[in-house]
Amino acid sequence: MGEYKPQPRSRAPRFAANVRVGAPGLDIEALRQRALSDPKTFGRKLDELIGDGLRWRDIPSRRLSDLYHALADVQVEATMDCMGRQRAVMASAFPLLTGGLAVAGVNDAYDAMPTIGEQLVTDFEDSKKVTHIVGITSEDSKIDRVDEANDFPEIGAGEERFDIMHKRNGRRLSITAETIEENDVSGVETRINALGEIAAELIEEQTIERVTDHYGSAASPAEPYVLRYNGAGLQLYNATAENPGARAGSGTRVTNNALVDNTDLEAARLLIANMLNTRGKRINVPLNQCILLVPDALVNVADRILGSEMEPGVFNELNPWGPRGRYRPKLVSSPKLDDYSTSAWYLGMFPRQFRRKWKLRAEYVTLGQDTESYLRSRIAFQMRVAWDCEIGAVDYVYVVQCLSGTTAPADE
Repeated sequence: MGEYKPQPRSRAPRFAANVRVGAPGLDIEALRQRALSDPKTFGRKLDELIGDGLRWRDIPSRRLSDLYHALADVQVEATMDCMGRQRAVMASAFPLLTGGLAVAGVNDAYDAMPTIGEQLVTDFEDSKKVTHIVGITSEDSKIDRVDEANDFPEIGAGEERFDIMHKRNGRRLSITAETIEENDVSGVETRINALGEIAAELIEEQTIERVTDHYGSAASPAEPYVLRYNGAGLQLYNATAENPGARAGSGTRVTNNALVDNTDLEAARLLIANMLNTRGKRINVPLNQCILLVPDALVNVADRILGSEMEPGVFNELNPWGPRGRYRPKLVSSPKLDDYSTSAWYLGMFPRQFRRKWKLRAEYVTLGQDTESYLRSRIAFQMRVAWDCEIGAVDYVYVVQCLSGTTAPADE
């Protein structure tokens, strides 16, 4: 029937008291009568119930088939999104209800998944397949004094262009009429929850792969590159001076720098301190506004370093990376990082350097039994979750990578 779009929440009266949620369960007959008597506002009423907490688990035990038969033949008004325009259409009340419950279940499962990706990027929306982020570079004459009556020097300007691509992805599920007739509510709920969990997991893994430039900064760099600079994919993390660009005077990677104690953080800090802006001047990256990103294998080491008030092994000296130190960054970790490397770690201002573009935010589409799929194979309910996002670097001087040896993570 098209995409299910929940209507805006309203302060209009809720369902009448005889439409109950929870024990003893949803009053199916009252729900059918409401749909028959007021088909125009039925969708809005359902949205209010779902917003108040109605979920699949609230469908009475062994009554899913009764709910299906009660609502499948009732036509109510629904809102369908067609090429960016919303239209009112008539549809079966059953997929309208199950679609709303499914969207709520997917959202609940998505939100329940622990993620760190949102802390590492700046999110934005753009409908283009390739987004061009253009930065103006300033070229100064380096004159530090202008005498009276002399002309003020004019600065020159150039451009740096960073490209962010797109990546389309999604999943779908189908619920058969047999599943409904067997009243398998828990099975339906489990599969719907899996959609939300899979979506959250895939987006999280993609985000981690990009901010660590897992493929582009491998020993044999390859697509996808997180850094696309002036039209070319480049290795973001590099131990060579002035790579990936001239503003990274000492490169963006520290080799032979396993995370053991403060001296390793200091090595990363010195690398960041060598970074330059577009005028060739050193940039100021406040370490206390940075993120220390580590795999789960290093989280205890990082906790010990950042949790120590005093400098280990030095009498009465404050730890600059500790709770009262001027450098203390925010510690962020995830076991998912261990899938790529258990020893590589990162320091910097991640949201300043990485942007996550949403060409298509998570979109939920549901279909009911009045489709060809039902005719061919008795598919009573279908749902699709789709999204299109990609992460790109819009600079290369705000985050550095540290390796325990010299081998890039992809080849460990």
